[in-house]
Amino acid sequence: MLCGALFRLFGDGKPDGLPLPRHLATPSAKDPPPPMSSLIESDSFSVGEPTSYGAPHGRAARTGREVSPLALAWRNRWLLLLTTLVGGGAAWATVQRVTPRYTSVSRLYVERALPRVLESEAPVVQSATYLYTQAELIRSTPVLAAAADAPENANLETFHGVDNRVAFLRDNINVGVGSQDDIINVSAELPNAADAAQLVNSIVDAYVSKYAEQRKTNTVEVLTILRNEKHKRDAELAECRKALDDFRQQHMELAVQLEQGNVVTQRFSSLAEELNSTEIELLQAKALFHRVKSMYDTPKQRPFLLDMAGDDQQALRDIELERQVQEVEQALASERARWGEGHPRVKLLRQSLAELRDKLTKMQEIVIEAYVESVRQQYELLDQKRSELQAAYDASFAAATQASSLLVQLNSLQEAYERTANMCDILDERIKEVNLTEEFGAMNVSILEVAGPATIPSYPSRARFLAVGLMLGGVVGFGLAWLRELLDHRLKSVDEISEVVQLPVFGVVPQSSASADRALAGQLVLQAPRSSVAEAIRTLRTALHFGMAGEDVKVLAITSPMPGDGKTTIASNLALAMAQADQRVLLIDADLRKPSQHTIFDLSTEKGLATVLSARMPVGDAIVRLRESSLEVLPCGPLPANPVELLNNGYFAELLESLKTRYDRIVIDSPPVLPVADARVIAAVSDATLLVLRAERSTRRSAIGARNELWRVHANRLGVVLNSVPLRKQAAYGYGDPYGYGYGHQYGYGEYAAIEEASAPDRGRKKSRALVKAATEPAITSQE
Repeated sequence: MLCGALFRLFGDGKPDGLPLPRHLATPSAKDPPPPMSSLIESDSFSVGEPTSYGAPHGRAARTGREVSPLALAWRNRWLLLLTTLVGGGAAWATVQRVTPRYTSVSRLYVERALPRVLESEAPVVQSATYLYTQAELIRSTPVLAAAADAPENANLETFHGVDNRVAFLRDNINVGVGSQDDIINVSAELPNAADAAQLVNSIVDAYVSKYAEQRKTNTVEVLTILRNEKHKRDAELAECRKALDDFRQQHMELAVQLEQGNVVTQRFSSLAEELNSTEIELLQAKALFHRVKSMYDTPKQRPFLLDMAGDDQQALRDIELERQVQEVEQALASERARWGEGHPRVKLLRQSLAELRDKLTKMQEIVIEAYVESVRQQYELLDQKRSELQAAYDASFAAATQASSLLVQLNSLQEAYERTANMCDILDERIKEVNLTEEFGAMNVSILEVAGPATIPSYPSRARFLAVGLMLGGVVGFGLAWLRELLDHRLKSVDEISEVVQLPVFGVVPQSSASADRALAGQLVLQAPRSSVAEAIRTLRTALHFGMAGEDVKVLAITSPMPGDGKTTIASNLALAMAQADQRVLLIDADLRKPSQHTIFDLSTEKGLATVLSARMPVGDAIVRLRESSLEVLPCGPLPANPVELLNNGYFAELLESLKTRYDRIVIDSPPVLPVADARVIAAVSDATLLVLRAERSTRRSAIGARNELWRVHANRLGVVLNSVPLRKQAAYGYGDPYGYGYGHQYGYGEYAAIEEASAPDRGRKKSRALVKAATEPAITSQE
């Protein structure tokens, strides 16, 4: 039921426009709940590994494939290895062809000493702006031109064929400031190591000689500038002081208000806040009053006013009267159920209830009127309060306006005075801090490291090139693997089949080496009972027995999306395995287009299902029974011209109903679902349908298409069998022999060897057919 809910919520389980099967459709209110006819709705079970019955719990079923990167890489490991090696080889070839370049570096420490003059207005940042400015000066045109024109650099090999030496140096010289220190690094990367070192040292010398000379500054000039500024600031300070004193003398009342904390302004602020609060409350009270009045004027809405009154009118409510009404209602219901409507006690209680309800109604009217009156009084009270506050606010506003204008002028004068006094103090401090020396502002350059010729090339880095080449090769390989996985629509694992098809997987059958001969492959349960294929068929038989309600499922249709998926061999081997479990089993070859069961069991094609359906031959005349086994086979017979009409005329369904009483299990070898419509007709009349998917061949589209077609005809109890799993990929499909029993390897080796010998291409099909016929011919008789 959880899966059905997930289908309805997310809608990812079927294509748009496709009706859900009846076991997943939402039942209507009028229809009775349908019987549990789908395996999706049955209780979960476990045979070997747990099976999935639809979408995983807690999320909608997915129709796409999700493969982990590790699994994808392991699956395509040889492709990844090849692309990685190719990337590494390309990187190594690139390293061998690239011209090596050598880097020479010179390290400088630049420091300047400045006096703290007006530091607060123009801060000096030594390690940021100043150092970056010096780095740009080193790369400036005058410095580079001086280095290029130096006599020792005239005949350098690097400058051969270079017309603009300054531009060449600007492109190849790198100047940077350390991120963790205040060191300036000057470097050059050139093919000639000696030329790189010489050019770096020449640029450093040109910078030192041009910008880093000691400069002289007259300290007397600096002191004169500071003192003249100090005299101007003192005169301005005196004027500000006189203006402030004159204003205070003219407006003495401001001093009183200031001492009292500006009472006018504080009173005006309090009135404004109170007026705003009162206006908000008035709006709320007005809205409530109009709403209550409107409800009171409408008789149908008056009862709601009783709930709005709430605890405000709780004192007016008669709790005792309400309790009496409830008790009388309970007594009336009890007496009415006991004596009926016409009994005197019922009439008396009904009359008492009416009187009590009249009293309760009158009491409620009183409560409602009281509530309405209280709302009206609150509204009028707030309106009166607002009018009084508005008048007080207007009067206070005029007084506050006049006081504020004078205070603004006073504060402006006070701020001007304080600002001028502060500037005078700063000038006094800076004059005291000036170092009365003849030199200041000098720039000291220390060459920490002189550039020298490098012995190891800085470019290309072999380790880096190889790492990048290997990484790019791996990325390209992973991309190709992902693209290959994206374009490959085949089903790759049992989990993927469960999620995509949303049906339980009942079994996984490994690939058989005898699959080349259909007669041998169809009877592996008999010919090689201890082989891994036979054991997988018996496991499938057990899973079907417990997973499909035991004996309730008698008719089992076996089909596949497309031809060649192995449905015929699965049907014959499963029927033989069921017969070995002491059950009466009938195998019907219902593939009326390309039958194969007569080939597997070497039966005649003169009569069979086609003759039973078309000529109404007694079915017992067409059934062939194998001796020493309860398996009976109904072959196809002669190929009819209208197979769909024969299966869909109603007689086939009646035939199955009659055969159910004679057999424990009926296994039907059905045609594939997608090419023809025969399988849909057979699935509609069967108790369960088993969809055979072939490993490394069946695609998601064909599997989903076959499932949808079966759902369209309301097929019951759908399940999946995965066939022909390669031995090297059994772990990926959830199949294997972890306990080491060695099915088909230790105990059954002799039987398998006989099958291998019989199925070898050079022995021909006649010898293998003879082996099968020799094993089964004595046991075949016609059933009366």
